[in-house]
Amino acid sequence: MSNEVVAKPENLSYMDFVKFDIRTGEILSVEPVAKSKKLVKMEVSFGPEIGNRTILAGVAQSFTDGRIIVGQKVVAVLNLAPREMMGILSHGMLLASHDAEGKVWLTNPSGPIPDGAEVG
Repeated sequence: MSNEVVAKPENLSYMDFVKFDIRTGEILSVEPVAKSKKLVKMEVSFGPEIGNRTILAGVAQSFTDGRIIVGQKVVAVLNLAPREMMGILSHGMLLASHDAEGKVWLTNPSGPIPDGAEVG
């Protein structure tokens, strides 16, 4: 993952936003990525229409025991081009935030929302 700072435009149009396929999912499994201090490999369910996706995320330092996030609902962007990291292809990007100390907080939808539901 790059730490490159990308300049963000001041305003985007609604049509820019709707290009993203943002969906809810459930984390099925989490495992550390060999030789990486930051990355974990997750299997995430996006329901029967989309299926499961492998997603790599830089959350290892915030979730040292990945089992604590198995079963959590998350929000992800699914139509980004697949990205290879540490020899593994990631097929999506989880939405998350981080606090001043760098701890990562996954974006969790509440309620009985089904896997694969569109967000927007």
